[in-house]
Amino acid sequence: MFDPEFNDARWNDEWLAVPIAPIPSGEHPDGFRVERQPLEVAEIFGRHYRMEPPFDCRLLYDGDGLLWMSDTPQERMMMYNNAQRTRGHVLIGGLGLGLYPQYAAAAGATGFTVIEESPAVQAITGPVLESVLDVPLMVYTGDVSVELAGPVTQRYDTIFLDIWETLDPVHLPWINRLRNHALRHLVPGGEVLLWGYFWMVSLFVDACHQLLAVKPGQRAAWLAEGAASSPHAVALLTPVVQHFDDVDDMEEALEWCRRHIVNLALPD
Repeated sequence: MFDPEFNDARWNDEWLAVPIAPIPSGEHPDGFRVERQPLEVAEIFGRHYRMEPPFDCRLLYDGDGLLWMSDTPQERMMMYNNAQRTRGHVLIGGLGLGLYPQYAAAAGATGFTVIEESPAVQAITGPVLESVLDVPLMVYTGDVSVELAGPVTQRYDTIFLDIWETLDPVHLPWINRLRNHALRHLVPGGEVLLWGYFWMVSLFVDACHQLLAVKPGQRAAWLAEGAASSPHAVALLTPVVQHFDDVDDMEEALEWCRRHIVNLALPD
């Protein structure tokens, strides 16, 4: 199953009670490095909070100095929330900094199979998880999207995917294809969890609201203004322009937009 209404971007304090093994700071393979940074102010779900005492955060940079990932309070809350939906043997797409497996193990997961595309991330995070998890952990280097698109050789109780860099709705057609493939690999009653999915859908619906508030004759021009900065977003919103003329019931129209984006998937 997959529940598009599950919101992992929900405030909670329970994540603080679960001990998390930090990734060691310093230089790592292929020029990757982990920096330790105390956060005095953290953005959590669009609002800024002062952290007292400062929160001990890890930042992972690649060989070009690009920030790949971090374990901010917001990220920890989201991983904790996903972990609470997790059960049994879990397939994980994207190892990250190892937050989700630790929260999921604390919530009762019985084992993990991880597919991570980056050998460097695997080398950085894998040993930390092996040292703290008391359930089986298998980590493979590869592309989880290829695995999910292939034949079903094993079924999982939970599949958790976190392989997109940002929570941008333009990723949703691709993510929906991943979801559809992942559903084939579940045991009966199993669940697919997608990092930040509800948030991305909500951002799309918010954009639809802004678009549909514009007079019908002006919507194409409104979209054209954003074409240079976000052509993929324009492509995503064009079917909304084509579907609606006058909007008598905005709530009903936005529900159509929500259903549309949840079901829109790239072709195989």
